[in-house]
Amino acid sequence: MLSRGADPAYPAVTVTRAVFGAAPDPGKTAVLDVSSGRSLSHGALSAMVGTAASALARAGSEPGEVIGLRLREPLDLAVALHAVIAAGAVAFPLAGPDASRLLDEADARFVITDGPGGDGDRLTGEAAPLRLTDLLADPARADTAPPALAAPACGDIALLAATRGTGRRPARTVRLTHAEVVAGLVRVAESAMFGGADTVLSALPFGTVLGLNGVLNPALRLGATVVAFSETGRHDLLRSLRDHRVTVAVLPPELVEALAYERAVCQYDLRALRAVVAAGGPLAAEEARAAASRLGCPVRQAYGLAEAGGFTHLNLRAAEEGTLDSVGRGLPGVAWRVVDPRTGAVQPSYQPGEMCVRLPAARAAAGPARWLPTGDSAFADEHGRVFILGRLAGARREPPGDPEAVLAAHPSVRDAVVAPAPDDDLGLAPHAFAVPAEPVSEADLLAYVNGRVPKTREVSAVHVVDEIPRTPDGRVRRRELLERAGLAP
Repeated sequence: MLSRGADPAYPAVTVTRAVFGAAPDPGKTAVLDVSSGRSLSHGALSAMVGTAASALARAGSEPGEVIGLRLREPLDLAVALHAVIAAGAVAFPLAGPDASRLLDEADARFVITDGPGGDGDRLTGEAAPLRLTDLLADPARADTAPPALAAPACGDIALLAATRGTGRRPARTVRLTHAEVVAGLVRVAESAMFGGADTVLSALPFGTVLGLNGVLNPALRLGATVVAFSETGRHDLLRSLRDHRVTVAVLPPELVEALAYERAVCQYDLRALRAVVAAGGPLAAEEARAAASRLGCPVRQAYGLAEAGGFTHLNLRAAEEGTLDSVGRGLPGVAWRVVDPRTGAVQPSYQPGEMCVRLPAARAAAGPARWLPTGDSAFADEHGRVFILGRLAGARREPPGDPEAVLAAHPSVRDAVVAPAPDDDLGLAPHAFAVPAEPVSEADLLAYVNGRVPKTREVSAVHVVDEIPRTPDGRVRRRELLERAGLAP
């Protein structure tokens, strides 16, 4: 199943401008942390971001360098993250045992941490620690001109995100440009998932792309209030929903399932709650239906990934269409397809395969639109609604810099493969073969591939072909491919 969305006109602005440029009511609460009880108004948050950004510049932060973030409280993380981006640097929120390794691999010179005794003292790797409290308490002297903050371009990197490692695959980083982050937050802000008058509870951590760019950033842009929930108890959640008169709750599926069968729900006044959004994994229709009945509001599903800069799907019509276990048809501008993971062929309706998404190239973005394999198993119905089944068994992503994966990601390419071909000087040389989805020249494809892979993995040529011959089990018939291209020995 394949779906294409019309490319929307995303604003060509930096993340800082997209999030803080709308100038909402400065006295209204922007972020509230359930655990600590602390809160910040929109005006206070913006001012603290500016103060910390200036302090970073005085501390020697340079445009484009990576600054790690090792902070426990959501409010501190929100301030530090946006201060780093406003200063023209690249924000890298971290958690888990791989933090120091990832910081070193990213060549981070600084890491912003908690006060004395915080985890950041032990997990900063080679990066020099900076205290957020020191940055906020270091105003410029009256006789000192404020530093000139860098003005990043929309194509510059704004955010590094760490994926969650597994036993076989260690955590790795995803790089997102200003344009990609802005496109992701604008998609949500314009989706009607919530509005400026809402109080949005998020159980998705701000250090993740879904929590940051799927909830916090669009809410700040709209002028809404975000309640950061990091507890695990069902009664803690119910008290938070009641006490803060939450109107929209964004929860992982396990919390929605817990609420679906929690009898104590009737003891809490949740009349303000108008919608629950489940994100971060599949939710069965019966659990969604049970939760909706018990909470007295619709339960919708959303889907997204770090590489896409946040949410790509949101099912706002789940109750009306009776598709409570679907993530919907895709947000505006998002194209998706379900493919056979062995052959790459697009699957028909109701046939499971790997979910792939393609995002439009935002104005001033660094590169063209590209297909992203998600590693998730899914199928689509005849109306173009997507149903996520879970992780694809044995799924693996192509390693960075793989020429075959890079060529297959080109927006004008439907299928691609790399095969060795006889060469008079080298004996064998790598040649790429591409099946076009639309007219494209071999010279352009060659420049595209070799400009995105290491020198050691460049291909000698790209050949446009009508199809990639494969065996019934999906393996490429390389000899037949070379014969068709006139390259067989």
